[in-house]
Amino acid sequence: MSCKEEAPIMKSALSLRRYDKPALLAVNKSTLMVWTAISLLLVETFSGALRYYFDMAGVSAVLYVPKILCAAFFLLELLTLKTHRLLWLLLLGLVLSSAWGMLQGAVLQNPLFSLIVYVPLLFAIVCGEHLEQRRKELSWAIGFCLAATILGVYLDSLFSVPWKGYSYNIGDQQLSANVSWGADGVDRAAGFARMSTSAAMLTALFTLYLCAFMRSRLLILVLAGVAFSTILITTNKSTALAFLVTLAVMPLFRYRLPSRLVLSAMVLMGLVLPMLSLWAELDPNLASSGNEGALSSLYDRMINTWPSLGEEVIRRGWAWTGGGFGMVGSAIGMFPVDNVKYPSVADSVAMYLWASFGIVGAALYAMLVPMLITLRDKNSWMSRAMLGVTLCIVVVGWTTDVLEVPVCDLFLGLAISHALRRKPVPTHWLIMERRRTDRDNYPDGLQLT
Repeated sequence: MSCKEEAPIMKSALSLRRYDKPALLAVNKSTLMVWTAISLLLVETFSGALRYYFDMAGVSAVLYVPKILCAAFFLLELLTLKTHRLLWLLLLGLVLSSAWGMLQGAVLQNPLFSLIVYVPLLFAIVCGEHLEQRRKELSWAIGFCLAATILGVYLDSLFSVPWKGYSYNIGDQQLSANVSWGADGVDRAAGFARMSTSAAMLTALFTLYLCAFMRSRLLILVLAGVAFSTILITTNKSTALAFLVTLAVMPLFRYRLPSRLVLSAMVLMGLVLPMLSLWAELDPNLASSGNEGALSSLYDRMINTWPSLGEEVIRRGWAWTGGGFGMVGSAIGMFPVDNVKYPSVADSVAMYLWASFGIVGAALYAMLVPMLITLRDKNSWMSRAMLGVTLCIVVVGWTTDVLEVPVCDLFLGLAISHALRRKPVPTHWLIMERRRTDRDNYPDGLQLT
């Protein structure tokens, strides 16, 4: 071999060697991030049982380790992140909205508590690319969590579990390990989770994610059937409806115009329902405690929850600005603000965002439409998974504060990250895969010919 022929080969070998260290660092960081996401999924799947046993052992604070890791990786990745400028505007908006809320009487704990709630969303947005590179590990974890959730719901419905209805204290705050309650005289099984609502949402989201990667229609139908029967046992009507709606419209995703119309209608419905409750005059007896039925909870929201929240927003003059970050949801329940009568539960994503951020919150909710359309147009395995999961979250969000559910935040963050990403897979990951293939084919070292 001549010197001229040898030079390009040596240059290629040196080029691969040059990427050894970055590739190794990338693998380690991606692995740590995906295991952080997996730990969050495991904690949420077994939250009821873990809270019970960890409190017995005196280590209840361990449950918050996954969120602490999410916050750490979010800050670490944010230092070198190159993404859409819209993300930076949103982060700046959170800071400004927090300051506005504190000017209205909130204390520092309000935005900090809300930030802890939103950490899985922020983590998935900035680290979504790393999580996708470890999609195999993530999918196995989701499959395990789905099996555990289904098993737990059936065990809870057949037997008495020790964590049912258990509560404990951390400092001055009393927390529930598992909420024991019923609907229409039937106990709402939660399995290993804290609430039946959580168990139903976990079942629906995990099933839709896994179905997107399955090729067998028979297997999809079987899994969907088992998942739907599990959701029915939890008696969570909003999740059952969202699951059926998502499965029903999925065949339309292959058609451009019908899919866009359907996706827009799904998001628009989340705005229409609260608006009807503010303008329409409904019979208060429909929401009475003695009126049991499939629509009783919806009537309660339309007659009591949404009008009360809307009236308070307008009374305070916050229709355009909102109350601020940390003034809505569980943060206001944990740290009440004087003279502010916001309920701790908004029971609507649209109302939640409007009460928090005003007209900007309404715009954020409307941005779900282009995000869903972008996921549909990408036409990849991951985009299809994120499209089904996000659509289900949108429909559940008609009557639920899904932004305060960690698993929903994690999936929404992944969907946003995937939708915002325009560039292909980073070069160092491609080189990493090439080197892994070379090691498998040539265990004695890189072969140069």
